[in-house]
Amino acid sequence: MKNTFIGFFKADDVEAIDDKESVFLFGVPFERVKATRGGSKKAPEALRKQSLEFSGISTDFDINEEKTNFYDLGNIHPIKQKREIGKIWKKSVETNSKILVLGGDHSITYDTLINAPWDKDTALIWIDAHADLADEYPPGIFKSHGTVFTNLKEELELKKEQMLFIGGHAYTLTSTEFHKIQKENTTNYISTQKLLENKGEGLETLREFASRFKTIYLSIDADALDQAFVPTVATMEPFGITPSVLVEILNILLPKSKYVDFVELGYTRTNKIALNFGVGLIFRILEIWSNKS
Repeated sequence: MKNTFIGFFKADDVEAIDDKESVFLFGVPFERVKATRGGSKKAPEALRKQSLEFSGISTDFDINEEKTNFYDLGNIHPIKQKREIGKIWKKSVETNSKILVLGGDHSITYDTLINAPWDKDTALIWIDAHADLADEYPPGIFKSHGTVFTNLKEELELKKEQMLFIGGHAYTLTSTEFHKIQKENTTNYISTQKLLENKGEGLETLREFASRFKTIYLSIDADALDQAFVPTVATMEPFGITPSVLVEILNILLPKSKYVDFVELGYTRTNKIALNFGVGLIFRILEIWSNKS
């Protein structure tokens, strides 16, 4: 880790942290299998570097004056350092702290949440252009960014009632995913179209779902946003949600969210729109957590 995300303390050992109600940030610069353009494994370091161009201060939020302690734990390899992820979860439970993860491709959600504590009062919500519910993707590959929620559902024995997929505006889903959503009712589902055409009803459905749970684990794929707003993500898709709709979703979910990851952020050195969005999103998450914890 060359840079620490602005406003965060560098922490080499999570077990040495005793502060209550902190935020633990770490990067997972990892891509398991890429069927599309890669680059998301470089995002954690790029986001940290880009954050240095910000002050972390707005008219409503000053990251330097928050009571919450923000710790940057560096980068973790999801396979070679699997035990480190377990230690972070253990410390987060002991100190009632939250976890914020920077990916990496969407497969890293499996690596982080397979180590998380689960019970019937915990929900899994993901915001994405794609369902990531394939049985294998690409063909013959059973653990990838395209199978992550199938893997979590099966290995953790999650019930449909605990799962909510928000988005799904891509015309690149597999037939398996289509049937799981439309025919088999594998997961609860709020479409991008519903959010854009009848936002009030879509958000009310979201509020009702969130009200059933004590804890929410939230995963945000950058390509959930329309390509006009984040034009360099790994898999750009038209007709996505807008940043303002995403903020309305976050306002509902973050007060109960103990974990958030942000994945699949692609960027170019000459186009910082995606990086600026990512840094701004992190600040917004911290602001909501600080004000509504």
